[in-house]
Amino acid sequence: MIYTSNYDILETRGYRDKVVSISVDKGHGKYFFGDYYKDLAPLSSFWDVWESNIGQIPEVENNKYYIREYYDQVLSKLNVDKVRRDLNEKILLCYEDENTFCHRQIVAAWLELYLPERVMEIKAVGDRVIDVTNRKPIKDYLEEYIKSKTDMRGFESLKALHYYEKSEKINKYATSNRDIELAEQLMNFAFDLDDEEMSKKKELTI
Repeated sequence: MIYTSNYDILETRGYRDKVVSISVDKGHGKYFFGDYYKDLAPLSSFWDVWESNIGQIPEVENNKYYIREYYDQVLSKLNVDKVRRDLNEKILLCYEDENTFCHRQIVAAWLELYLPERVMEIKAVGDRVIDVTNRKPIKDYLEEYIKSKTDMRGFESLKALHYYEKSEKINKYATSNRDIELAEQLMNFAFDLDDEEMSKKKELTI
């Protein structure tokens, strides 16, 4: 499981060895000099535009611009499974408070859209942490935007499509019966994920 938070988590005992900065300045503004995952850092090409737009255009419109550009210029270039392996059990850090729009929330939404697991936003409270996850509007818009650029091949769920395409790739390069069995398992998993997604959406419309 991957977590997200801000640099205040560093004040909580027992978490310093689990944190990774994804800020442009590597967290140096908070005197953090630990691990850094450059691939998830924002780019000035869109960050500067977003910042200059603050107060000039509606906040929702500006944040949607950031989400689109961050996906197009950063996330779409990455392998979500590699990011998951690289950052498993880590806490991804940037500066903003938990209820403030920021790129770590977009990263978390992206991971949740493609992987069958939750990414929890945690906050330091004394010597413990609490779950303060609240990113539904970001996740909903990111999903809408990615789907608008993706051939969903009949699938409702991005994660279902992701695992179906993984099964196709394994089957294409299969060299053993074990590979073929794994491909079949992933394909069935993809269909199960999509059925689950459609069931959830039906429940919401009832």
